[in-house]
Amino acid sequence: METLQATGPLPGFEVVEPDSILPEIVDVGEYQEEANYQSRLRTQHHWLVLYVVEGTSQIGLEGGPEIWLKPGSVACLPPNLSYWRRHGPKPKHRLLRVGFQLRAIDDRHPEWKLSQSLRQFHFAHDGLHLEHFFHQVIQEAVTPSLLQACGLRLALDTLLLEVVRGITDPEIALSPLAVHPAVSKALEILETRFKKNWTLSELAQEVGLSRSRLAELFNIETGYSIRKFLTRIRLQYAETLLNHSDLPIGDIAAECGFATIQHFSRVFKQTHGRAPINFRRRYSDVDFASLAFSAR
Repeated sequence: METLQATGPLPGFEVVEPDSILPEIVDVGEYQEEANYQSRLRTQHHWLVLYVVEGTSQIGLEGGPEIWLKPGSVACLPPNLSYWRRHGPKPKHRLLRVGFQLRAIDDRHPEWKLSQSLRQFHFAHDGLHLEHFFHQVIQEAVTPSLLQACGLRLALDTLLLEVVRGITDPEIALSPLAVHPAVSKALEILETRFKKNWTLSELAQEVGLSRSRLAELFNIETGYSIRKFLTRIRLQYAETLLNHSDLPIGDIAAECGFATIQHFSRVFKQTHGRAPINFRRRYSDVDFASLAFSAR
């Protein structure tokens, strides 16, 4: 067993080959990553549970919906599921993860019906009580001790017991992948009609909810306010135009729904740490004819 320490301003770690201690453990670790980090589409061949300590993280399923997780959120991913992760604009993001094979745990606790309970992607936004159990698994994995395998087995089983309780007990609300229909409609509107300066009242009327209820549900599902999410979508489109077009900066600001070039430049610099013109210079040799952009 080996512990890898990452280098850089936001170090994290992962335990390599923890299966040498306990065969059903595939990987455990804590990851600290930068703002706006995005992973490639990946497919793991084991079960994975994630817990968000700091920041906001988005998980997107191949051909499926996208879910925002905030501090206290937990997600459980089954094997052979293709997904990507992306972090929000906050400067620091910390996630805990535990990867495992299910067969041995299923054999130990057949009454839990793990294969049935964990066969699909689940998530919850109110999993603060689970952080302790994640840390216990990590601590047992990285600390050589007497009866370490027994301690790690007990910690893993306890974590999964709490996850299964959350899935099967409606009072705990660890729910199957689902987005409230009104939030889903609001996301579609903002992602495809982002040039309009939407107010909360207008968007609430479009999706058929009250202003307060939409604001509450939207924040729970995405980790963003509606205004911040709209700005994020506009900036994503602006990045594409800066990277893959020769439109003047003022035209890009208008295309993305910003009222003035000054406002666009100020917001862009706050998020990216550089002005739009300086961001574009990095891509001056891009073949503009190859542009293929989807607003979603």
